[in-house]
Amino acid sequence: MRDPVPDIREIITDRKEAGGLPSSTFLNLAPEKQEKLLTAAAREFTERPYNEASINQIVQAAGIPRGSFYMYFTDKEELFGHLMDSYGALLERRMGELLEQREGDLFAAFLDLFDHIQAHWGDGKYREMADILRCNRQMQPGVLLNREGPEASLARLRDRVDLSRLDLRTETDLSDIFHLLVSAVAGTLVAAGTSGDPAGARARLMRVFGILRRGAASKAVRREEA
Repeated sequence: MRDPVPDIREIITDRKEAGGLPSSTFLNLAPEKQEKLLTAAAREFTERPYNEASINQIVQAAGIPRGSFYMYFTDKEELFGHLMDSYGALLERRMGELLEQREGDLFAAFLDLFDHIQAHWGDGKYREMADILRCNRQMQPGVLLNREGPEASLARLRDRVDLSRLDLRTETDLSDIFHLLVSAVAGTLVAAGTSGDPAGARARLMRVFGILRRGAASKAVRREEA
C-alpha cells in the first residue's frame, strides 16, 4: 500500500520561520482558493521556463483579478519561490522519515526517496515538481527546491544522519555529499520523465551512488596523495 502524499499546506505552515512566505492575506485564504492559484501557477511553470512564464496567464487560469495577485505575492519570483519551497519541504519531510527508517544511511535514504517519488508519480505534486525542474534545467535543482539552499535542509536533517557511515575528512564534506546527492536524484528524476525509462534512470543513479560511495580516485592515487 502506498504512503499518502503529505499535505503541502501543513508542511509550509511548519516552515514559516524560513521566511520568504507570501502575504498573510494569501495564507488566510480558504485552502481551496490557495490551491486554485497554486495549481494555475504550477501549470504555467510546467509549460514554459520561469523567464517566459506570465502572471497574466496565471491569474486568468485562477480566475482572480491581477490586483488580487499582488495582494498575495510581491511578484512572480515570490510565487515561484513559494511553489518550489512547497515541493522542497515535501521532500525534506519524507527524507527525514526515510533516514529514520534506514537508521541514518544517507545513500540508502536518497535512493528510497527516488523510489518513493516514482511510486507516487501520478499523485500530481511530484510530477509538477519534475516538470518544473525540466523546464528550468539551467537552474540548480537543489536551489530551486529550497531557496535557503541544501545546507539548510541538511541542518534540519543532520541529527538523523549516521555520520559513522561516511568518510568525512573536512568540515564541508557532509554538505558537499548532500548537495551531490540532491543534484543526482533531481537530475535522474528529470531524466526518467524525459526518457520514459525510470528503470534505466534508476540503474544509472545507483551507478552514480556507487562511485560516490567508494570515491572516484584509485587506491594508488589516494596513497600518493596521502
